[in-house]
Amino acid sequence: MIDRGIVHQTTVIKNIYMNNKKLSLAIAAALVTPLATHAEVKLSGLIQAEAVSWEAADGNQKAEIYKNGTSLGNDHDSQMLTNDAAGAVLNEGPNALQFDIEEKLGGGMSAFARYAAAFNTSGNQGLNAGTAEAFVGLGTQSFSIRYGTMVGAYKSSVEHIDPWLYTSLQASGSAGGMTGENHNCVTFGVGTNKGECFDKNGQTIPLSTGHDAAVATGHQVNYGGGMGLTNEGFVEGALDLGVKVGGFEGHLQGVIDDASAMDGAGLVELKYSIPNTFAVWLAGAFTDLDDAKTTVGAATTTVGDGYNWKIGGNYQVGSMMKIGLQYEEAELGAFDGDINPDGGQYIMGSLDLTMSNVTLAGWVAGYLSDIDDGKRIIDAAGNRLDEDALSWALGAKYHFSKRTQIYAGYRLTDSDNDYRDEEAITMGIRHTF
Repeated sequence: MIDRGIVHQTTVIKNIYMNNKKLSLAIAAALVTPLATHAEVKLSGLIQAEAVSWEAADGNQKAEIYKNGTSLGNDHDSQMLTNDAAGAVLNEGPNALQFDIEEKLGGGMSAFARYAAAFNTSGNQGLNAGTAEAFVGLGTQSFSIRYGTMVGAYKSSVEHIDPWLYTSLQASGSAGGMTGENHNCVTFGVGTNKGECFDKNGQTIPLSTGHDAAVATGHQVNYGGGMGLTNEGFVEGALDLGVKVGGFEGHLQGVIDDASAMDGAGLVELKYSIPNTFAVWLAGAFTDLDDAKTTVGAATTTVGDGYNWKIGGNYQVGSMMKIGLQYEEAELGAFDGDINPDGGQYIMGSLDLTMSNVTLAGWVAGYLSDIDDGKRIIDAAGNRLDEDALSWALGAKYHFSKRTQIYAGYRLTDSDNDYRDEEAITMGIRHTF
């Protein structure tokens, strides 16, 4: 016979459990409801990994190669590398988790914010391994204001012109196709213009016995440093005013912190686009550093002011082909920026051809230096080196889906200053979500 007391106790325990479960769900719903009602939070991200066969200063057997302040000796055979941030492989790492928050305020106005946490897929140090966006703002469909760390107005158009953005085949930086924050720096032991290279401790890289030159790869451009005013990096502590009407979009950004090394910097972009047809853009960046200081190696120096500007466009030919063309004139983050505050001109063209799941993409670019004869580096033989360069990249992508792809390709930089030469063969996988 079944004990009625046991049945009663079991029923009580069951009711308590069910009521507690309902109470827990009610509490959870109460916590979540305000978020769902008042603010929308979206999570997105990009995770990518590469392996690169990389070589710098090809053919200069008397040059000692440094990467991240560490000597690779005079072994000029290709190095297999997997760096994905702040190095000669990728001048700017792509990997990040991004949170976008938006709250409707009524009357067509919204409050919004973005926080992105960067990380590496090689030598992962966890989130915030590199600089990424973090800003807050207010706006309507046609006007916005925001403040924080963000993609600079000068940089934002690169996705329209560079089919290999955020890979080792990208056109910015040491590739010599567009301005960037890194290039290959050269130091010689003779002449009045030796160049200036520094190791990871800020000390001048010495010449080792038996070497005519030291080449620091992935070296940050000292003159102006880039600081988000080039086609790479992020602008920090910026106030952004944006206007968007139809296909027209404009942004004006400025650094307003008197204590910032970027105080006096400003960026502007004007862009007109018709989706899946064409886009044209005009952008400029400038900085007035007459009163600000920037660190160059172990010393602190005044670097003066500088500017960049560019104009470009792309055109979609049917559903398969996209072509792009851009002209850029630059003083900040120029290819030979350490020794040449006058910068130079970049002319770049790109092609993107998609057939089913396969995309063939490439770009070719020329850099024409404005360096004066008296400022050119003097090599070990006493010759003054020119700085003009021709760069190109070509590769293929296979799309498993809209979010997942594998890719492979080749990039070459061929400069009149052979110590800036660089080549890379890469393969990688990318997933976005």
